[in-house]
Amino acid sequence: MGSLCEKPALGLHFLDAVDRNSFRARAVLGVWLSDPESERNIRLLDTGLRDLLVIVAPDQPWLTDPAAAEHRIHILARSGAAGLAIMSTTPQDVPEAVLVNARKHGVPLLVGSEELCGSEVAQVVSRERLREYEDRAQQLEEMLDQIRRPGRQGHHRLQTLLDRLAKAVEGAVRLVDPHRAVLTSELSAGGPLVEPPAAMVERIVGGEVGAASINHGKHSVRLYSIGYHPPHMVLIVVRDQDFHESTEKIIARSTVLLSLLIRAEEMDSDQYRLQQTMSSMRAAVLHLALNGLTQLAQEIGQSLYPGLFSADQVRVHLITCGERELNATASKLENALRQRALVVRSPFRSDQLFVVTPEWPSSPPLPSSSSSSSSSSPSPSPSPSSVEDRGTSAVQRLHDLVADVPGLRMGASHPKPLANLEEAHREAHRALTMAGNSQEKLVTAAREEPGLSFFLDPGAGQAWAEAFLRPLDALAPTARESILRTIDLSLRFSRLDVAKATGSHRNTVAARIAKVSELLALDLTCLPDRAVLSLALELRALPPHTPHTAHTAHTANAVSGERSLGDLLADDGAQEWARIYLGRLDADRRELRRTLAAWVACGGNVEQTAQKVGVHLKTVRNHLRAAESLLNCRLLGTPGHTHDLVLAMHALGVAQVLPDHLVRSPSRRLRAA
Repeated sequence: MGSLCEKPALGLHFLDAVDRNSFRARAVLGVWLSDPESERNIRLLDTGLRDLLVIVAPDQPWLTDPAAAEHRIHILARSGAAGLAIMSTTPQDVPEAVLVNARKHGVPLLVGSEELCGSEVAQVVSRERLREYEDRAQQLEEMLDQIRRPGRQGHHRLQTLLDRLAKAVEGAVRLVDPHRAVLTSELSAGGPLVEPPAAMVERIVGGEVGAASINHGKHSVRLYSIGYHPPHMVLIVVRDQDFHESTEKIIARSTVLLSLLIRAEEMDSDQYRLQQTMSSMRAAVLHLALNGLTQLAQEIGQSLYPGLFSADQVRVHLITCGERELNATASKLENALRQRALVVRSPFRSDQLFVVTPEWPSSPPLPSSSSSSSSSSPSPSPSPSSVEDRGTSAVQRLHDLVADVPGLRMGASHPKPLANLEEAHREAHRALTMAGNSQEKLVTAAREEPGLSFFLDPGAGQAWAEAFLRPLDALAPTARESILRTIDLSLRFSRLDVAKATGSHRNTVAARIAKVSELLALDLTCLPDRAVLSLALELRALPPHTPHTAHTAHTANAVSGERSLGDLLADDGAQEWARIYLGRLDADRRELRRTLAAWVACGGNVEQTAQKVGVHLKTVRNHLRAAESLLNCRLLGTPGHTHDLVLAMHALGVAQVLPDHLVRSPSRRLRAA
């Protein structure tokens, strides 16, 4: 806000020195020109003005009405508005009611000349934000250069990185290792180094807390843990003023880089350190993108892969190969693609590579399927100098490499925005499954056919899911989403894979699963319980108040009372879905349904299934492989692909695979438990 007031062309000024000293560093993301007399705008003010500068004309009646001024300025404060600017007025003409209430609620006051134009202010704000992002990109590039540059000693790299951080935050920084060896960077732009309480430092070193904040006189002090395992190093940042948004982002990126750099310095050789650090950074970028931190993933990834993270969309490729060949294959792909694609070991499977390529409107689609003998397609003709052509050649080059290397199989997703990377991963996972079933080397995911949730009445389905999952409200709000994400992944991957993907210890994953099992009275080692929970989580994730249209005229009566899962599976929509799903098995004349029903009833145990059906063990495996091909899923060795099978069988009465306690209404089921 201070920089806006320093531009003579705008004619903006703080009301007085009190506001100038207190709010100079406040962030302004845009402007808002409104008629405060409109009730519609008042409602918008209540929810949509965070970090916006509100500009009003001096003739608004509410400015001189004490009650109205109190009401509107309270709304500005509650919504997090950056401040209030009154046009065509002077500090002496600001009404007393506005001044008193602005002081009371902590809202900055600005006055403007007659020439003040809201659109001009908005343009200045946009230019300043662009310049700020360019500065951040430059700072990040300089910091990354400390990791990329060979031939430097570890201490020198750390010291240079700390120097740049101190300059960027206009403060002083200190890095303390667990043995109290201190690397210090003091700049004239910052204040003196402050010694934080020893007990607080000990808690961060031991891993009890990840960050802390204290005020030391006129100084603001922040402490951050550095490193992936305790004992942690501690980064101490001291400023003479508060920490604003841009400073926090710079520090957040710096802590990631410091952690990666320190981890690299623990390796044996400079070359190995560089390779491992870059691998960790790629994994970190992938982890950020998969967990919805898209902007941060773009900011970090853009420096590593210019062009990739500015593409309109991306495509996910999953490549499977032996674990022994994984590192060699990753290096081969990385060298061939030359930073035109993100190549990372899959966080979910130890025998897979996770590759992200840019997708531009001009990029040709990857062939839907091809075998090793006929997988090549014509090379792109446009000049490789453009970003779009780099994206095209990256997809084509990857396609050719996988086709030429024996033992590799690849599944590719359709183009998706980076924010939907997890959805693209699911598509690629299904495509890889199809490649394994069909013995083809390269498969692009088919358009996903509607699942059970699509055919259910949205009101009834979401009401049942809400009631079913209501016991999870007992979880701490701060941990609920991370626990539910762990549970969702555990329904599709092994616990070890979930631990790798979430960066958690496998005991933490096991504890979260046990907690959810206890709250919901479920046994998540059983296929039926897992299938029901998977359906509830899928329905929970549907957009609220946005009904989707099914292909069938299922029962759509108003929901009265609490529905049971049995009621939902008996509806016309669920019945039609189950007939479509299991109808694929009719392409095979063998008794696949009988074998699958027994296999589900035996908890996925092939040996027990063979005994129950009275056939040879090999026959059961052959039936399961045939079903995998027809249903386009993986039943053997992969959690999560049996859920639809369990629900469809119960819906059509092929087998009563769901116990009575699961098909009851949620409240009756919990009372019985």
